Amino acid sequence: MFRRIRSYCLYGIKAVPVSVEVDASQGLPGFTLVGLPDNAVRESRERVVSAIRSIGKVVTGFRTTINLSPADLRKEGSALDLPLAIGLLVSTGEIAIAQLERYVFVGELSLDGLLKPVRGVLSIAMNLAVERGSILVIPKGNMQEASLVEGLHFVCADSLKECVEILESNSSQDVHVAKGIASCCTNVDDGIPDFKNVVGMDGVKRALEIAAAGAHNFLLIGSPGAGKTLCAKCLPGILPEMTELEILETTRIHSCARRSGDSDEFRPVLSRPFRAPHHSASMVSLVGGGTRLLPGEASLAHNGVLFLDELPEFNRGVLEALREPMEDGKISVSRASGTVVWPARFMMGAAMNPCPCGYAMDPKHECTCLPEARKRYREKISGPLLDRIDIQVSVPPVDAALFAVRGGGESSAEIRKRVSVAREIQRERFRNLSFKSNAEMSSEYARRFASMTSDVERFAVSAATKMDLSARGYFRLLKVARTIADLRGASAVDIMDLSEALRYRAFRG
Repeated sequence: MFRRIRSYCLYGIKAVPVSVEVDASQGLPGFTLVGLPDNAVRESRERVVSAIRSIGKVVTGFRTTINLSPADLRKEGSALDLPLAIGLLVSTGEIAIAQLERYVFVGELSLDGLLKPVRGVLSIAMNLAVERGSILVIPKGNMQEASLVEGLHFVCADSLKECVEILESNSSQDVHVAKGIASCCTNVDDGIPDFKNVVGMDGVKRALEIAAAGAHNFLLIGSPGAGKTLCAKCLPGILPEMTELEILETTRIHSCARRSGDSDEFRPVLSRPFRAPHHSASMVSLVGGGTRLLPGEASLAHNGVLFLDELPEFNRGVLEALREPMEDGKISVSRASGTVVWPARFMMGAAMNPCPCGYAMDPKHECTCLPEARKRYREKISGPLLDRIDIQVSVPPVDAALFAVRGGGESSAEIRKRVSVAREIQRERFRNLSFKSNAEMSSEYARRFASMTSDVERFAVSAATKMDLSARGYFRLLKVARTIADLRGASAVDIMDLSEALRYRAFRG
């Protein structure tokens, strides 16, 4: 007989509905699978038949044809194992399920019938949450992920046998109702260095506070061992808490990027991500793509920080690929089969030495680099990329007399309070707009919300002329000044705010 089973496939981070149409009839035994399956889906026949045999059922001996609809969408991964197994069991009459059309199945099967977690369940759950009456059937390993979408009805099982028993019993006690993000435990930010243990470097701390308050891109330039990387690693401790919408957005990307065979249980991303790829990272690993069209580090840093240490050591082409997402907050990857768009609204942070030997800005060490070598080193970072970095800070070496000082500085928790207040001011300011932070403002809104007097605006234009800032550089100057004004609770940008912002535009490649 013919049966249709509901399921989903991933396209980027979008969940696309798929119908698994199974027709089992009398005739010469055979098995045909159509509908643009990839190798993982095509090989599912062996896993599914073995898993069904392990629970004492037999589905061989029929002429079986399976179509994965829509037929023009390529199906990838192992999430269709469970719907294929249920389709075969129902169409051959081995089991009977009441109201089969209500259920949506995803899950990978092992040969002994165990259910393994799959990626992208959160995207599927978000789609189903708006449908009345639908019930998602998933492996137990994806239970915590599905629980994030409030109001979702779902069933979870450890094995195909348990899944069949639950479906045949049709008991409402087996159906869980997701309680949402509030039911999740709060992440403890263990391992994040605290600014109170960073002695000296008050100027760097202030610059990073401004960057965190307005979600601005930043660049730290200084000698080896000056503390650039340490300060950057302290940054997550002063970033504001994520909203429920941001948690769902970020966790959805991480769920879709989950690699097969990951042994660790998947957990929701409750604190802002801090991604620090090695400088040998390829373009695909950084911006996404590849044969399976997985998101890259830039998308995994969505709503958080993408930190590039030793910036000039990255491949220039890889760095140039970040220019568009730094402006647009998204990454579009085009293939012959279509275009995939991943969110990528991140703070781009970077650190670098001023020259190959690293001591061009160090008063205590002599630089051994030739002028041409310094120029070539800095030219590894293009002008357009540098122009997109709002805050550029020189990190001076710390006086050795401060090494013995233990703590005593302002803690990350105290700085975080000021950052959170500034972010709340921005949320209120942009409550009817599509962006939420000063760094996301367009030039039109940057001028409007700066609320400068004519004298202050003349000062800004004069400073931009003297420093030879581009139009982009000028408006980024206004955005940073707006953030500085927010930190002191001012309604309008003043000359003092612009003067401080100008200090962070002084680096030249």
